[in-house]
Amino acid sequence: MVMDITLEKVFGVSKNQVFSYHERLQVDGIFQDALKSDKQIIVYGSSKQGKTALVDKHIPYKDNIVVSLTPKTKVIDIYTSILKDLDIQNIIENESNNTKEATLGLGAAAKISFPLIGGGEAKLDSELKAGDESKVKSTPMGFNIELPNDIAKIINKKGINKFIILENFHYLNEDVQSQLAFDLRTFQELGIRFIILGVWREKNRLTQFNGDLLDRITEVPVEPWGKDEFLKVIEKGSKYMNIDFDEKIKDKIIENAFDSIGVVQELLKSVCSLKYIVVRQAAIVKIDDLSLVTTAIEQKVQDYSSRHTRSLESIAEGRKTTINPDGAAPLFLPYYTVKAFLSFDFEDVVKGIKRTQLETNIKQNHHRSADIRPSDMSNLLYNFATLQSEKKIIPPIFDYDRTTKTMRVVDSTFYFFLRNVDREEILNSISNPLESRNQLTLG
Repeated sequence: MVMDITLEKVFGVSKNQVFSYHERLQVDGIFQDALKSDKQIIVYGSSKQGKTALVDKHIPYKDNIVVSLTPKTKVIDIYTSILKDLDIQNIIENESNNTKEATLGLGAAAKISFPLIGGGEAKLDSELKAGDESKVKSTPMGFNIELPNDIAKIINKKGINKFIILENFHYLNEDVQSQLAFDLRTFQELGIRFIILGVWREKNRLTQFNGDLLDRITEVPVEPWGKDEFLKVIEKGSKYMNIDFDEKIKDKIIENAFDSIGVVQELLKSVCSLKYIVVRQAAIVKIDDLSLVTTAIEQKVQDYSSRHTRSLESIAEGRKTTINPDGAAPLFLPYYTVKAFLSFDFEDVVKGIKRTQLETNIKQNHHRSADIRPSDMSNLLYNFATLQSEKKIIPPIFDYDRTTKTMRVVDSTFYFFLRNVDREEILNSISNPLESRNQLTLG
């Protein structure tokens, strides 16, 4: 059993539950209480702050229905995925001369027939071929899979008692988020429970779409993390690995993680690797060399710098812009937004940047400041999530909250990156689209 305990299972960011997971009263406790209620559950916070780990700890993914969302996902796609997971199939039969042809699958149809298959021995579409003598019974019930009432009836008729876990809710466009916010009320009334995971940092994200959800959902923020909670994670993992971190090591790791459990986990893992500790030790090993933390930080800065620099370059490129009729250069607002975030004080970025603060900074540095209209800023900010998605920035770095009119960093590793890199050097490495355009014009 001892040899089964490896570093990968104890520390680091992983899709699997790590042994160093620490239950927090103000997070795990709220989540467990919510599970006992009849409310929908919203789990939110920055990336790599423990949302998936929290849910999987108490409601194993393998035992429930999980739908991973993308920017292209529509509401009907979500409901179709749920029905497929429940083996609800659309059966169309044609019988002639003792032969049977059958088609299974929901396809694009919005209406289905609910199959009642005798003996529980339904065959897959690959098994149902011409000449098959199997008897399949289906009862038309006229369900419309675009309606939450009908989806709930189908689930209840099947006697399914599972949670529906929606991952990456933040990727959905706002129209889809809004529709789901209304449907969630109906599902709650009919006893169908959802757990929604999203990368944002402000509460009431869904109630801004539907105020009726206020008393029908429980919101579970996974941050902030306190120092004592980080220490519990270190202590728990250390016992599994049979190691002892010096207090100065712990303090330096926590100090440089900027409240990110993901960064803490990765630094702990790196320090152990640098010490050549990859499995549980036979005897307690003391780790007290501060240079190991310094080296680990340098390694993570390189890792995060590569990814975040590419992401900032992609955002700065923006979308393809058409040439204005008057020949004036486009506004290139995404570029100026990136430039602004690389110039703000670190403390301000941590608190979140207000729209007015961002707009003022952009206008102070813009080549056409007088031409920036409020609608231009709204278009920029309202579509920032879509822009990041189109650029395949996963997880997203920024999130704009319309309620508080604040742009926030929602990738917890970005703070670590921002604090440890030469921001001027990063900015100089990002192509200025105005200069590129001028070069093309001259060419």
